[in-house]
Amino acid sequence: MELFYSVSEKRSLDDTQQTSLYSDGGACAVSSKSVVAFTRMTTRQDSYRHRIPICTVCVADLNSPNEPHVIMESVSKVIFLTFSSDGSQLLVVLSMGRVHLYTKGAGLHQWTSSHTCDWDGEDILHINFFHGGIRACVQSGDVNVHASYTEKFIAQPHKPTLVDHGQCAMNGFFAVSASGLLLVCVLTHEGAIFTEKKIVLGNTRDNFSVATAALAPTGHIHVATWKPEMIKCWRAELKVLDQARGSKGDIAVTIQAAQSFCPALSNTTWHTSTKSEGLVQVTCLRYTELEDPTSLLVALTVEKPVKASPTQQSSTPPTSGTVSHLVRRYQLQDQQRPLLKPFKPMADTVGIATKEWFCMGEWASSSPIVTLSTATRHLLPGSAGAHLPFIITAATADAYICAINRDNMQQLSSHNLLNVRGGNEDAPVSKRVASERQVVSLTHTWSGLSLIALDSMGSLHFITLIRPADIGPQWAISLILLLEFALVSGSDWWDLLVSTPHTSILMLTDKLSDTFQQHSTPISQHLHIRFLVMKTSMLRLLGSQQQKAIESRIQVQLTATQQLFRTLRPVTGDVATAEKNISVSIQNYLESRASLDILDIEKSLDQFCSSVNVKDCQVDPGQLQNLQPLIQFAADLALFILFMLAQNSKFELARDAKIVQSLRELLFVARLWYRHNKLVLPQMFRKTQSVDAWAQIYKLLTRVAQILPGEPDSTLIDECVLLETQVMCQELPLHVPPRGVLADMASSASTPLQYEFANGESNNVNTSGAQPRILEGALPPLPLLDPLHYRYIAPQEPKFNCTRCCSVRASWWGDSESVWDHHWASNCICSGHWAQPPTSPPRAA
Repeated sequence: MELFYSVSEKRSLDDTQQTSLYSDGGACAVSSKSVVAFTRMTTRQDSYRHRIPICTVCVADLNSPNEPHVIMESVSKVIFLTFSSDGSQLLVVLSMGRVHLYTKGAGLHQWTSSHTCDWDGEDILHINFFHGGIRACVQSGDVNVHASYTEKFIAQPHKPTLVDHGQCAMNGFFAVSASGLLLVCVLTHEGAIFTEKKIVLGNTRDNFSVATAALAPTGHIHVATWKPEMIKCWRAELKVLDQARGSKGDIAVTIQAAQSFCPALSNTTWHTSTKSEGLVQVTCLRYTELEDPTSLLVALTVEKPVKASPTQQSSTPPTSGTVSHLVRRYQLQDQQRPLLKPFKPMADTVGIATKEWFCMGEWASSSPIVTLSTATRHLLPGSAGAHLPFIITAATADAYICAINRDNMQQLSSHNLLNVRGGNEDAPVSKRVASERQVVSLTHTWSGLSLIALDSMGSLHFITLIRPADIGPQWAISLILLLEFALVSGSDWWDLLVSTPHTSILMLTDKLSDTFQQHSTPISQHLHIRFLVMKTSMLRLLGSQQQKAIESRIQVQLTATQQLFRTLRPVTGDVATAEKNISVSIQNYLESRASLDILDIEKSLDQFCSSVNVKDCQVDPGQLQNLQPLIQFAADLALFILFMLAQNSKFELARDAKIVQSLRELLFVARLWYRHNKLVLPQMFRKTQSVDAWAQIYKLLTRVAQILPGEPDSTLIDECVLLETQVMCQELPLHVPPRGVLADMASSASTPLQYEFANGESNNVNTSGAQPRILEGALPPLPLLDPLHYRYIAPQEPKFNCTRCCSVRASWWGDSESVWDHHWASNCICSGHWAQPPTSPPRAA
């Protein structure tokens, strides 16, 4: 366990004189997209000049934790924060039973309240979303690391929590209240309210202090609650009522009592149990995994009184005794019991099969346990050569965070938050407030490799739980499986990059590339863009591999543009199948030897059109208008590569066959569209008006494709130099540096990293326009270039920044009907989130 970074509020001497507003706790949660949501307490002056506490809910990318975006403010206390499995929805639970459902928009800062539940002042103890029925897992058997994705990853059967007519999973959420109610809210597929239900757990309502829930593979909701001396368990089943049996918008909820147990008993065997002396109080309940209702973690405090002698009982007051703080793991197992308890069972007596809770191990702490946390799932439970321990984290009242191995309940490591150092300016203040610091909330990332902790001073701490030295040779295999799982499942790989040593990045990218190239065409086409984005993210962390990162980034953009061009249907209505699509014919033609032998683009188009229907080449003019910036980018990039080849015959981009072939295809398709729509024309600064620069670029690209992988000859170099005298080229900012935590990792900054809220680095805003010039005689690049839409943004124009690189885009993205805009409206080409530059929030108290 190692602290990777901390982000806190800059404090003054006045702040230490105020009572901490986090005394009632806080909440934090992290999504599968590496977005953290957390609460921050501030104060605001009312009309009577009284300082009233205000609770704000903020979201931030884990790569830019010092840039939070406020999505909600409330005078009520925020109790829980819960993300949906895909990270697109967030549940915010306030005190007195009010629940807000927020839905994410295109930007990280765009969260809208889509629904509000007001459950009449109920105290919510637990809340979560329904299960959608999708459960992809890593194959637990003996799987070769070079095997295909279909052999490594399987879809385990898991029934949705609520199934609609037609076997479709319905969206919604449920909660458990302190008064013994199961609260259910069901949403339609469009996001509207379907129904809300309140169901009593058991025959009568009861008072509970702690509760948790799990989603079983059978579709049932398993609930565990604590009341004095007993942990009661329940099983709930949700069904949509048919119209003949009930109203159209209603569901039926069936509650059944499940196997319960009493943690105060020294032995869970019911016919030999004896009570232990002392008072037992459960402080936290949590199912070990969200989808496993058979394993339960119980944090409890056991107080045993000291037995006094008869003489001491009359002379001295009673003493309180010893207090133990424990974390126990209980497992629900099958057990055979005799039919008749009073008689000694015979050897051949047939018993009854029952399920009982057994204590599988415990961990003791010297301080009260504040909260427990685990990962949602154990992704690598027992794969051959790729086993990672499942870690339970426990926060104690003395500011310690302890990592516990679930298998043997032994402590692996610990970290004390009191050791967090502050900045130089507020060092004296940090020493005063350090003694008040303790953990108020814990949450694991989806991979289980990292942990986010929120403390009582409002600071966020990112902690890595597993280091490569702790695992040994299995670390590389485990990391490859997790990266590939993130690739196919849609989860974000940022926390995996944080846990990757720089010395292993090249080896990992080579292994991932070798495995990816073995797959069939449909799988590789579906995951090609996402794989290149992952590869770019990894190579960008190495200062010596920036050229490879640039090549990978360009491949991402060209591949995405190619796929967009290939999906466009012609205006004719007789093309219905993929075999008849004109893009397939274009690919086959450009990959043939005949196209390489014809250097003239017009002759090449004539030869191609002679074998196809010309009407099938026509595309809607409205779509072509949206594609004009992409055609301009392809032409400018091709011209830049040819000019660099004229100055340096070893230029890497000119030696990449995939990039050259992609540019040929894009220019060929654009020229084909140009025959029917003269607006499809890339703009170039021509020195000689009589030169067809478009045709010259295609000719030289074809010459390069003929020579590769060989060296360019002097004739080709001379033709590139001649092109320099005919056309002006503009410098392209190909390298977009990282920002935030990734920038500090690339610069090998020492850990733990220290950040302050709303105090980002000045060089992280945008530096793409201040790069060194590499093309002699080219026009200087303009600042604030939108790298995806290829549009220059005015300084005063509203813009969004990427949270992981220095890219910017115009704020109007996503409003148009362009497929390209919608594809990249939420994420940058580096996998970062688009977000509005944050404004300085009110200073936390």
